[in-house]
Amino acid sequence: MFTCGRYMTANQRKYWNYSSVKRLLFTIVLLTTSIEINASNINFTESGSGQEINCTVYRSCTKCADISICSWAIQKQICLYSNQSLSENHGVVTKESCPKYAVTLKTEDKHYQIQVTVLNITVESVRNFFNKNAVISCEIENKIYNASIDNEVITCKKNIISPAKQISDKINPLFILYFSIIVNGVRLQFDDPRDHYVSYRSRTCPNVNCSIVFWESDSKKYYCKWCLKNDSCQTTADPRSNCDVRDAINNEKWNNDDTALSAIEVKSPELAIESFNPDVLIFIRKMPAAVNITVKNHELLADGSRLKTVTVAGQSCENATMVDDQTINCIVSPYAQNIVEGPVLVEYEWVTASTVTLRSTQKFKFVKPRFTGVSPTCVPASGGTRIELTGENLNATTFVQVFFKKTKTKPMCEIVELFSDRISCTTVANDRDQKPGLLRIEFEGMMEFYCRENLFSYVDDPIVQDGQVFAGIASGDVPLIVQGVFNCTENQRMYVDDYNGTRRYGRCALRTINGTAAMHCRPPKFDSPAQTMSLPLGFSVELAGKVVDFQRQPPYSYMLHPDPVYADFEVRDVDVIRVNGWFPDPLQRRRSDGNYLLEVVALQHGEHLDDDDDHTCALTYVTDDHFECRSLSGKSLVDTLEIEIALGEQTKRTVVRRRHDRHYTIVRLLRPQYVVGGISLLLICVFALIVGAKKIMNRSKRHVDRRYLGELRNITAGIDESNHYLINSNTGR
Repeated sequence: MFTCGRYMTANQRKYWNYSSVKRLLFTIVLLTTSIEINASNINFTESGSGQEINCTVYRSCTKCADISICSWAIQKQICLYSNQSLSENHGVVTKESCPKYAVTLKTEDKHYQIQVTVLNITVESVRNFFNKNAVISCEIENKIYNASIDNEVITCKKNIISPAKQISDKINPLFILYFSIIVNGVRLQFDDPRDHYVSYRSRTCPNVNCSIVFWESDSKKYYCKWCLKNDSCQTTADPRSNCDVRDAINNEKWNNDDTALSAIEVKSPELAIESFNPDVLIFIRKMPAAVNITVKNHELLADGSRLKTVTVAGQSCENATMVDDQTINCIVSPYAQNIVEGPVLVEYEWVTASTVTLRSTQKFKFVKPRFTGVSPTCVPASGGTRIELTGENLNATTFVQVFFKKTKTKPMCEIVELFSDRISCTTVANDRDQKPGLLRIEFEGMMEFYCRENLFSYVDDPIVQDGQVFAGIASGDVPLIVQGVFNCTENQRMYVDDYNGTRRYGRCALRTINGTAAMHCRPPKFDSPAQTMSLPLGFSVELAGKVVDFQRQPPYSYMLHPDPVYADFEVRDVDVIRVNGWFPDPLQRRRSDGNYLLEVVALQHGEHLDDDDDHTCALTYVTDDHFECRSLSGKSLVDTLEIEIALGEQTKRTVVRRRHDRHYTIVRLLRPQYVVGGISLLLICVFALIVGAKKIMNRSKRHVDRRYLGELRNITAGIDESNHYLINSNTGR
């Protein structure tokens, strides 16, 4: 035998085999899951498994089986990864297959025994676990007692409360016992950890209103039972008597004289601070502020104790009083040490100097407000407009005022709603100062903040001036210029009620002409009427979020004219064009800039040159049946056969042809320049024709000559062959 080209001795082969086995075993150990078993506890650690969920932290079957990658090892009463189950026959992967228990304290002949009923023993995994060979015992306060199972009921054979304790007539302490059911050396894990506890008061207090609170914290588990006093019974809510504190892992109980029982912080939703109001305060105030704290089951702790301290975000809340069964009221001083946040703490104290503390999950805040914006920034001076101011911590106090500029005598609006991030208020009338300025929010009459992001202004109410005439044409291409006051308005619109009473809308926009703002409106379109008619007209705008509708009685009138008609045009005085047709009254009026709405451009060879102003024709006047325009450049328009006409901002242009355009086309062709050009073209064509004919004749002559020469060669060749034949014939004779 050899390896790597070298022979091996017997010793070498033995060493190689032994070393290989060790390496193989070492590799297997590294790649597989390691299991550490300690007493009845089993801890699984996966090497390189990449699992993010630690199944071993779940201590009950239902919580374990609720995780898809975990399963409950029923015989070991621990949670494992599903691929690590110790026994396929006893692994539970669904909550429905988990054991379910009911714990009762049975009374019989003044004897008290613990009974645990297995509610779903018919489930296979549960039935296999509680088989007839199962060894069952009961552990009470770390002592083992016999137990038996009969008809699904496990009974601890121990009278847990002695008759001497049952007849105790002093101030009754609460007897709390911790127990476990042990099956085959393994403690059962109940879904509800409170089921492991049994509590009892003596027969002198049979009917007491109590509440059980359980939580785990700092590797300890707490079980407390607080009860209300009644006329026939005296109880104590001292934590030393009413709380059982144990180690969360080994269940070792803490002694009553231990510091853990002298000061307990409850961390259970059954006994907790539910809310407090307010939850935020400005850190500097003029007056103290009252805080109302709501505590769930507050009466249980308040019965027999006193409120020792109440703090909010680290600041003392003085004069704490119990308002009712759920509410505590206290007063916070005007000055906080800093801008801070923190929980609310309520501390109860008993005559034994032991205390119970409740800590809120919600944070209480001492803050500084911040003012960031206002909307809208323009409002009518008449008042009554809802505005919204935005910022942070704006509800830190209810004593809030809003002012315009530096005025302090009268707030500019009345607060309607107050939230942390916004304030809604309604403006009051302002007939004095309408120049734009800053808004100021004042808190507690001490702290003030300006909104420097937006200037705020008051404006006059929008109006439409009287005495205006509004007219247009059916196509809607004649804009309406509406004079009035429209400062800070938005979404301007006009509307016209047509012949059938249907309301049609047109869009408007604010434009400034000669320093005056006006609405420029694009009227809606209509079918062209046979004659001019009057229709109801109205306008609307938005100011500060409100729609302002301009209505009056009688309503405004909109004179609707038929669309213009373009017939033809003539050229007069070389550079003047006269267009014939029908033109309604709105087209006969000049605009504010002195120009008419109609625009005329002369076409050159049927094409419009956008950059050539030499062909623009400016209107001089318009009548019902014609209008005239003159060339801006002074160029002659005599040769113009077509023009384009546009109406206002209309993108579509209408092409109009000249009157008797065929006649003018012929006249243009008979002008000297055109005649000379035509004769020159004709001569060129004749010359080209002669040259071409001559070339064709020469080519034909050459072709005939070649053909004649070819035939001549063929004839000559035939004569030579005949002579040779005759010579050969004579020689033969």
